[in-house]
Amino acid sequence: MYSYPNSNTEKKIALMIINDFFIQKAHDLWIFLQLDQSFNDYEATLIWTRRYLEEHPEGEYSDIRKAFLSCFPENFFNFDY
Repeated sequence: MYSYPNSNTEKKIALMIINDFFIQKAHDLWIFLQLDQSFNDYEATLIWTRRYLEEHPEGEYSDIRKAFLSCFPENFFNFDY
């Protein structure tokens, strides 16, 4: 089922993603990350990160970030102000 990161590395990477994309709790990311709707965006990001790292344990942060972005429509995270 769903499980949260159990290592400090997984948690750090998830927090880097949350910080890089300015993720708040209200964006309903669970829809795009194919998770249950009961998870807020922080929880969804933590769970997605753990799943990704289980499948790609050698993943570099740039690869993880790119894979995370690929879950969303183009310009979902648009930072042009």
